[in-house]
Amino acid sequence: MNLNIHKKNKSSFIKMIVYLFGIILSALGVNVLLRSALGAGAWDTVTNNLSILASISLGTASALVNVVIMAFVVIYNKNAKFFLVSIPIVGIALAIDFWDIVVFSDFYPNLLWVRGLFYIGGLLVLTLGLAMMIVTKYPAMVFDELTLSLMRLFKSKSFFATRIGIELFAIVLATGFGFWAGIGFGAVNLGSLILALIIGPTIAFQLKWLNKWPQKAV
Repeated sequence: MNLNIHKKNKSSFIKMIVYLFGIILSALGVNVLLRSALGAGAWDTVTNNLSILASISLGTASALVNVVIMAFVVIYNKNAKFFLVSIPIVGIALAIDFWDIVVFSDFYPNLLWVRGLFYIGGLLVLTLGLAMMIVTKYPAMVFDELTLSLMRLFKSKSFFATRIGIELFAIVLATGFGFWAGIGFGAVNLGSLILALIIGPTIAFQLKWLNKWPQKAV
């Protein structure tokens, strides 16, 4: 009995470490992609442009956007369990500000090849972080629940098509914030459209290899 409790406690501890590391990596990926200036994730462009429009930090803008989405999911599903996603919302917001304000500060690469490396590296780091959060089965980001909710609302059977629609809506919203703030498209770029199409398959790829080693651990 004690041995089983010990294994369970060890597994929970490892899952918590993996989850926290996933949050830190996800926030790092967001910052690296934004600094590539080649296009960030759809909802990260919303976060960036909103932060400039409202003169708030990236982390605060991220929290605001995610809380609004969480509120919709809770109200539509009439289920308070979705408030659990506030855990990654707060964690991601704090981690984003840590990388943005403390680590990177005013660093933005100018050379195109360096920006290209930032874009590719940011994509891989972001999706790895998200996959690490998912594999623990702890609360993940709210966008999956938003996708499922909208599938039920619009009676759609395609998760992929609904998710693409959500990503494209985010790009339009970010563009609106950008022009309202006087920065044009802001963080929106061709790379944002590319990310909207490939971020899902890239997360699936990360999960495929990630699931091979943590099965016994997490």
